Amino acid sequence: MNRLFFLFIISFLPVLLYSENMTKCCEKNYFSFQDKTNYTIKSLQEIINKNSSDIKCTIDLINLYLKNGNVSKGFKLLVKTYNKYPKKVQKFKIYKIFKIAKYMTTLRKKAKNNHDINAWNKLAFGYYKMGVFKEAIKAYKQSISINPKQIEPRIRLSLALLKTGRKYMAIEELQNVIKLDKNNFFAYYYAGKILKYNIKDIKKANIYFKKAKQLCTLKELNMNKKLYKMFKQDLDNETKK
Repeated sequence: MNRLFFLFIISFLPVLLYSENMTKCCEKNYFSFQDKTNYTIKSLQEIINKNSSDIKCTIDLINLYLKNGNVSKGFKLLVKTYNKYPKKVQKFKIYKIFKIAKYMTTLRKKAKNNHDINAWNKLAFGYYKMGVFKEAIKAYKQSISINPKQIEPRIRLSLALLKTGRKYMAIEELQNVIKLDKNNFFAYYYAGKILKYNIKDIKKANIYFKKAKQLCTLKELNMNKKLYKMFKQDLDNETKK
């Protein structure tokens, strides 16, 4: 399922385009630049309130935001600090992710100010690729609140929910997709996977797999032959008696 999901992301869903020089981030190495600190967020904020030019404490605060999963807040503070003290920030390891922090902060601002669906979806997909699933969920929900009839963002939201252990909510989101598009192959396919491997409801999973198999045609899925063959072979295995 993991391999199919990866291929599904790069071939079926719109890809978030970064600039050539943008730092590559992923779940494994995302926090590798961080230095350890014995401070808490509260204690660091108190120090910075007294001395706003204390760059070391500000960087430590940013690191803690990122480590605790409050990535958007960390990105925003990094951009703000760099704008004031660019040369000082460049001396710290965290500067490695400045470009992506700036990109994501600008994208978030555009999404919020303009109620921009595409910006929310790009933001969410960016967070997903970084492994920051809680932020991805928030962004997808914002997008869907603007236009509840969206299909692809709901599927991505379902997969992000699954990554955070909310398997029943993930299924519910895929069922919402089916209500909007009763012949959506991916909704049936991923519902079957979640039901079988996460919820352990084999009987119900088979119903979804059989429907997905009916919908699994090269013409309908509009994907390359190699990827189609993988899906078809996987469904053949899943529906084998």
